[in-house]
Order: sequence, then C-alpha cells, then structure tokens
Amino acid sequence: MLQFTFSFCMIICAILVYSQIQYVRNKPLGFSKDNLIQIEKAGEFTNPVKTELFRQELLKAGVITAATEYYAGLTNGGDNSADITWPGHDQHWLYSWNNRVAGYDFTQTLGPKILEGRDFSRNFSSDTSSVLLNEAAVKSMELQKPLGKQFKKSGKLFTIIGVLQDYNYESASYRTASTITYLSNHTHEADRTILLRLNPKHNLSSAIQTINEWNRRLNPAYPSELIFIDQEMEDKLANEKLLSSLSNLFGGFAIFISCLGLLGLALYIAEQRSKEISIRKVLGADLSNILFLLNKDFLILVVLSNLIACPLAYIISYQWLQKFDYSIELTIWPMLTTTGLSLLIAIFTVGIQSFKIAKANPIDALKYE
Repeated sequence: MLQFTFSFCMIICAILVYSQIQYVRNKPLGFSKDNLIQIEKAGEFTNPVKTELFRQELLKAGVITAATEYYAGLTNGGDNSADITWPGHDQHWLYSWNNRVAGYDFTQTLGPKILEGRDFSRNFSSDTSSVLLNEAAVKSMELQKPLGKQFKKSGKLFTIIGVLQDYNYESASYRTASTITYLSNHTHEADRTILLRLNPKHNLSSAIQTINEWNRRLNPAYPSELIFIDQEMEDKLANEKLLSSLSNLFGGFAIFISCLGLLGLALYIAEQRSKEISIRKVLGADLSNILFLLNKDFLILVVLSNLIACPLAYIISYQWLQKFDYSIELTIWPMLTTTGLSLLIAIFTVGIQSFKIAKANPIDALKYE
C-alpha cells in the first residue's frame, strides 16, 4: 500500500504545481510584457544625444511605438533604500522603498496604468525633482491625496506627480514592492538600459534587423544584445517548471510501478482463488459477481491509499505554496481527480486479468480435484 500512497501523493502534488505555474503565467502583471525588449545602455548610448537619435530613428522606421531609459534591468530587483522622510511618517517604523529610474515616455513604453496625475513630460523642467509612486508606495506612506505631496530623499526634495497601478516586474508570485520612480538625468549610474516597445504591426525579424542596424551605426563598439522581457519573466519560473517536470516524471514512474504491482498481485490472487471461482461458476455465479469478488479488495486498497495520500499531499503543497505571496487556493478537486484516476487505472489493470479468470472454463481448474 505504501507504493500506491506515494504514487497518488506525487500525482496530486504534480497537479498543484502545474496549477500554480499556470496561475502565475496568467496573472496580470500590471504592464504589457509582450513586444517589449531591453538593450544595455553602454558606449555611445551613455550620451543622451545618441540615445535620443536612436529612439527617433526607430520611431521613424516604424519598428517601435515608444522607448524610454530605465533602471539597470526591468526584471531585476532594483535598489532598495530606507532614507526617505515625509510629513507624518513614523520615525519608529522601518520602511523599505524600491527605487527606479526612468526616462520620458515611461508609461507609454512599459504600459502601467496611470491612476492619478501624469507621466514625466519634456514640457515640465521641474520634473527633474518629480516622482511617480505605485499604489503600494502610496499605501505605505498613508497618503489620502498623494498628488503634489513632497518627501525628502538624501536631503533632496521630490514632488509626487503621478500614481501608477501596481505592476510586477519580477514575478506574479510575489507581492509588488513599494516603488518610487525618478526621472533619469542621463548620468545616474543605475540608468543603464533602454526599453523599446515594438510595433506589433511590424514584422518581428525585420524590426530586430533594423534595431541591430541602427545600433551598429550609432554604437559600433557595443553590438546590441536584445533581451525580450516576456522571456525574462518566463525564465523566473524555471525552478517551478523544473519541479513540475520532476513531479510529472516521478509521478508517472510511480504509476507505472504501481500498475506492475497491481498486475502481479492480481495474477497471484487469481491463481490462489481459481478453484474458488470455478466452484462459484459451477454453482451459478454470474460474471459480474465474480468480477466484483476479484476486484473489490484492490479497489479498497486504492481508496485507502488515497485517504492517506490526500492529507499528506495537502500538507506538502501547503508548505510549498507558503513561499509565494500569491498562490492558488487549495481545493478538493486535485484529490478527487487523482482518486478517480487511480480507481480507473486499478480497474483497467486488474479488470483485464480478472475478466480472463472469470471467463475461464471451470473444468480446467477442477479436473484434478
């Protein structure tokens, strides 16, 4: 019974791991990861004139719809700090802020929704000391009307000009950090990438070729290395996908071993009870009664194994899901699905052999008695 319990536990866990991965893949990130690529801002592109020329030429060619400078990498963890003060903040409470740096056309390029206020604009010279906050940051500061409010960071005063809907740039499994976005001054040491929003109406291979060509012209010493954000986000699920694959592999192997065990046990019991079955047939027992007699013990074994496997799988899955801020809800359906599947496997595996025994000529088993 132990091998059956292990097999069914593995199947339940595999279903739950797969469900969590699908949940994370389909959970809205708060921005559009498709058609978004990232280029390292190095060499000539550290010159804002060259960066702007690069953007203008790509827009003119129609291969992108928007572009902006951004903190080192969109999917990186960011720069966390606690050196921010504002009127009414609790000095006894330790706050942590995720600091990001972006250029103009930030929301147009990345795609987060502006809930209040506006994006950085070339029409406002004061935006060099302006910031965008996400919902989590506004909640942390406990600001009822955040627009126009000010705070100090490292002694410098900043004004809030916009509030963005929370967007998750790391993984949808984890809670969005309290994020403050500052306008790039083109010299910030962390401002090392360019985000490009590809034009979905333009052929992808042609767009990449055009981007590489303009990179070669304007920044020949640094060949372009295009990073697709959707692939970056997918790579963050690598561990979970590996776990899912291993669960499926071991679960399938365990099922195979269980089937062999069931088949061997069925052959042994059928051999032991062949004379009994023959006598019952001679006395008038029908096929359904004989099949039930042969199969009921196996079905009870499968049900008992599931009764042990279900709570065990629940505990294992619950502990694993605790590492995620956002996870699926544990329901009874994976357990019921596994129980039903295991019963079908048992009926199919044992039933074939039982049917052969039940249909056998009773004279063959009783002729030497």
